[in-house]
Amino acid sequence: MRQRSRQIVKLDDVAGKAGVSPSTVSLYIRQPDRVSEKTGKKIQSAIDSLGYVHNKIASQFTGGQSSNMAIVLPSLANSFFSHVVQRIESTVSAQGFQLSIASHDHSLDKEEEQIRSILQWSPAVIAIAGADHKPSTLKMLRNSGVPVVQMWQVDGGAFPAQVGNNHTEIGYAAARFLLDSGCQELAYFTTRFEDDIRARIRYAGFSRALEEQGKSALLVDIPRAENIWQASREILIPTLVKTRGLDGIFCTSDAIATALLMEAQSRGIAVPEKLSILGYGDFPSSAWLSPVTLSSVNLNASIIAARTAEMMLRMSADRSWQGDIVDAGFEIVPRGSTRLPF
Repeated sequence: MRQRSRQIVKLDDVAGKAGVSPSTVSLYIRQPDRVSEKTGKKIQSAIDSLGYVHNKIASQFTGGQSSNMAIVLPSLANSFFSHVVQRIESTVSAQGFQLSIASHDHSLDKEEEQIRSILQWSPAVIAIAGADHKPSTLKMLRNSGVPVVQMWQVDGGAFPAQVGNNHTEIGYAAARFLLDSGCQELAYFTTRFEDDIRARIRYAGFSRALEEQGKSALLVDIPRAENIWQASREILIPTLVKTRGLDGIFCTSDAIATALLMEAQSRGIAVPEKLSILGYGDFPSSAWLSPVTLSSVNLNASIIAARTAEMMLRMSADRSWQGDIVDAGFEIVPRGSTRLPF
């Protein structure tokens, strides 16, 4: 199998496409104000067309190996992400690598900027979250020659190295669990629905399970707020008043589910007798809530962390190895907030 080069698209390629000398391209990259506007536009057009990324430290790594790896995430606030990243960092640092971490807050434009910046430092491997990215981001990654591991999603994607979960199956299984436990009217509670791509995929699976039973899912998109706990609590009662008979809720995080559970308890709503609440992510606190523990979807974070770190290390050592697709699976963990299936 042909080995990947460190930089497939070179500065000379940009110069040829733009019809200028390599020195002019180099000058534009270093000091764009010293190049005429017309020439600068031609060079930038060539850079964008080719997906070229300037290697800032190529001279340091000629024939060598970068000691840096990187992970680009949608969020650092989610404890599931934090747990996985911590485990990966511990593993790769023990092998002499430094792990850079970036968070784009579910913005694919910001993700592109971060990846471009990271690639300029020629990491040994980069891990990115999910299967959906801008075409220009994918072009940069492919043309950089840097190995890529796709994390947190295995139902789709452009890279042969993937570690994570099938989110369509998770959504479907969550709906089936609630239906089999006797729930009749189900809702899907999320936040920033348009931004959270994997939440939308889970909702599609959730809706499909209901459609098979001649039912439909209520989508509750909690307004963006700095305090998601407060925002989640405030929306529960208006939702129950508007949608009479709602008796089962699947949430896109344990944080939202815990807030709903707290609000239900404070309002005297019997959980799970009158309302079942299922979380997602299985946070450590979920098993110890009182007086009612939280049912949740466990994503096998330890497997994701271990296999991702293993894959990143192997890809850095063997540039010809393309990686594997590793479905970490998931498990619905029934606790006090849901009835058991019949």
